This record gives sequence, C-alpha cells and structure tokens, in this order.
Amino acid sequence: MTYKVTTVRLPEETIESLDELTDKLEKDRSEVMREAIKIGIDEMKLRLTLELYKEGKVSFGRMSELTSLNQRELHTILKQRGITYRYGEIRLSEETENLVE
Repeated sequence: MTYKVTTVRLPEETIESLDELTDKLEKDRSEVMREAIKIGIDEMKLRLTLELYKEGKVSFGRMSELTSLNQRELHTILKQRGITYRYGEIRLSEETENLVE
C-alpha cells in the first residue's frame, strides 16, 4: 500500500485521546490514526447511504454495494438504527405469486 503524507490540525483534547488510545492498544500513533480515519470514513459512507435509502434514492441491494456490507449486516444496522426496510413492490408481487403457485 502506498502512503501519502498530509497534515491535520486537531484540538489538544483529540491528541490526548489519541495518545491514550495508542498506549492502550500498544500500537504506533500513525497506525491508530489510519485505523480511526478508516472507521470514520466507513461510518460516514454508511450514514450517507442510509439517508439515500430512507429517501428512496437507492435500493437495498445498491446500499449493500455502496457500503461493502452484506445484506445480513445491513438488516441488522437498519434494525439498530430504527430504519424501516423497504420491500419493493415488484419483489413483493413476485414472492406473493410464488406462494400462490
């Protein structure tokens, strides 16, 4: 993996929390920062995608693609965050027909 250097200004409290976490995890500060940023980016992508899903702008399947989470994980997240699963009309019709047959 190729790394690029960037500079970020952080509040003292954030640096103190980072140092505490670094000590507890017994990891290098840069490694902890990279992991924290990755977790933060993943969470932000998830929040954005969930908003798009709630607004009906993306399907459940597309949400899975955008977040790189499987459907079981997404069902759990929807439940945890109190978001209603939207069952598409076409899929409902198809499954209802299969039940009748």
